[in-house]
Amino acid sequence: MAKSNTYLRRLRKSLTLAAILPISSFFAGSGILDSQQAMAIEGTELSGTVGVWAPLLPNVAGQDGDSIGTIIGLKGHHRFDGYRTSVEGGVQYGVTEDAEMFGFEFLLRDTWSFGIGDLSAGTGYSQMNWDQESRGHDLSSDYRGAKIVGGWETAFGNTPVWIDLSLGLYDMNGEYVGNGGATRESIDEFTTTWGIDVKTDTDMWGIPMRTVIGVNYLDDITTWQNGAIGTDSALVLTGALEFRLF
Repeated sequence: MAKSNTYLRRLRKSLTLAAILPISSFFAGSGILDSQQAMAIEGTELSGTVGVWAPLLPNVAGQDGDSIGTIIGLKGHHRFDGYRTSVEGGVQYGVTEDAEMFGFEFLLRDTWSFGIGDLSAGTGYSQMNWDQESRGHDLSSDYRGAKIVGGWETAFGNTPVWIDLSLGLYDMNGEYVGNGGATRESIDEFTTTWGIDVKTDTDMWGIPMRTVIGVNYLDDITTWQNGAIGTDSALVLTGALEFRLF
């Protein structure tokens, strides 16, 4: 219950940050953008992502852990001709004034076509490395484990939509460093993450791209409160544009 109350307080304080993230979804439904037909990605695709990134993290020694910054990414996809199976890989880097994250993943996914669209499911390896710094307090959280994904590719009217759900199963290794390195403590535990990404395929000024709205919930991330290391939940919001490079 204490963890839930802490999370809700941080979320209420951070609504102003979160409000700017859905702006890109507005363009997807406006006259500025011309929609294309929705279809499953065939063959090979390489895309890059740039956008706004808002990690709503636990407080560090009484200092607010919420911040807003930038995220960039690179993602590749290959669907084998005549098969349901595709190979996906991606890297991403997010940075704010107080937090930094680097992550990568490698997944295998199968896709089935139905009247309601294309449904997909898969799994693979995933890793994230988080660093948080505030007034001489340094926290790191390293996640290594598996990710399970499920997706739905369809169209609402003339607007193609991709919805991806994810469940992360991680071994989380956390460390606190303070007092110029004199104080060090670590923690190791199993944890989960939950995520949803919604994409719309659009053209903006003749340039093909996708708008991306993402919400990810981390059940545990390293904290330092009352002179002791521990964990608390975190929420990460993303609003980005994805450009096809190949």
